[in-house]
Amino acid sequence: MDHPWIFGIDGGGTSTRIQVESLEGTVLWYRENSSINPRSVGWSGTEQVLKELFTVLYRETALKPATCAGGFAGAAGIGRTDDCEHFTEILRRASGLSCPLQSDNDAVIALVGAFGQKSGVLLICGTGSIAVSANCEGVMFRSGGWGHILGDEGSAWDVGRKGLKAASRSADKRAEKTLLLDYALEYFHIEDAYDLIPAVYENFSKAQVAGFARLVAQARDEQDPAACAIFASAVTELELLIKTAASHLRSPRDNHQIAFRGGFIENDGWLAQHLSDALRVSLPNFEIIPPRFEPVAGACILARHL
Repeated sequence: MDHPWIFGIDGGGTSTRIQVESLEGTVLWYRENSSINPRSVGWSGTEQVLKELFTVLYRETALKPATCAGGFAGAAGIGRTDDCEHFTEILRRASGLSCPLQSDNDAVIALVGAFGQKSGVLLICGTGSIAVSANCEGVMFRSGGWGHILGDEGSAWDVGRKGLKAASRSADKRAEKTLLLDYALEYFHIEDAYDLIPAVYENFSKAQVAGFARLVAQARDEQDPAACAIFASAVTELELLIKTAASHLRSPRDNHQIAFRGGFIENDGWLAQHLSDALRVSLPNFEIIPPRFEPVAGACILARHL
């Protein structure tokens, strides 16, 4: 096949998606693989996954490297100039391509996918949290995204950790009784509260702590005071992330729209609704809209611009 093609890569924290399109936007091929986040799998792990993806691409399609017009990769764990340049070098080696290639943080492609262009305000709230915005000139701003030790306020990690902390305080009777203690014992398949210590700290898993947020939400829906307080704090923190990112958009030509992305907020109607209600008061000149496209499609849009 001699027709020009482009590709976009969405390298999230736990999985990677690659989409190949014609210059007109027709999807030609799609595949998923494991994470390419160099902070999780190392740079060698990143290169290995990319090699696997392009090996399968060339094997399963009639597409030729010589006809690729460009590619864009958004990946978790990068964003600084040196990281992006190193990632692009690895992408070029793994793909064997000589066409224009570029890479950046996965928040960039999520924003472009949400609005179909590099403008607007996007909150990403999954295991972690970050808000990004871009003005009418395409200049990016960010708020949050500091990771689970320094930040990730309002995320599933934050809510899950606070839920487990509330459970331990309740076990000590340093706080009122909460459903979260029983839910924590059930979640980790243990009977004694003190067994939470090895359950959490041995073979520590950020995803496991974040997964407990689902039970904090269940306790919230049952009007548990501790769980309600945790989610009220999450709304406040996420609102602050968005307000800070939005504060950079001052021109009438800027896109005054907000969208939400991320498994935590997209799968919790209570959180999305209460955050939307708060934003309509604090940012009355902004419109909240559903995302237009997936992040991998945003990467393809940026690749086409190359």
